[in-house]
Amino acid sequence: MLREKTKSGRMYRIGEAARALDLQTSVLRFWESEFPGLQPVRTPKGQRLYTEQDMELLRRIRALLHEQGMTIEGARRVLSGGAAPQTIQRSPRDEDAPAPACHTETTAMLQDALRELCQIRALLTANETEEKRS
Repeated sequence: MLREKTKSGRMYRIGEAARALDLQTSVLRFWESEFPGLQPVRTPKGQRLYTEQDMELLRRIRALLHEQGMTIEGARRVLSGGAAPQTIQRSPRDEDAPAPACHTETTAMLQDALRELCQIRALLTANETEEKRS
């Protein structure tokens, strides 16, 4: 493993950065196109070299996307100092699995709709039973 150094500290090649972050190199290249603040140094041969500051930004991006379940747009807003991320509400049985905020909202809406449908079904069943008795 070649370890490059600059005045500001260690430099990581894309493979080293990907292994350190437990990500694929293609993910890092994609994030470069999505997050303007992520601009690794390029060698004359075109190799990407990530600084410690880049690595810190990559850790923040990974946490926002993978651990907090945010969208890329939401993570961009947070990193640019915009709106704070919504807290993800989890049930006790889901503590091991991160739930994206949009998934949590959709699940809550579906659960409400299911409750309403069950109430309607109970009313219809009660009406049918009453009509048969009459």
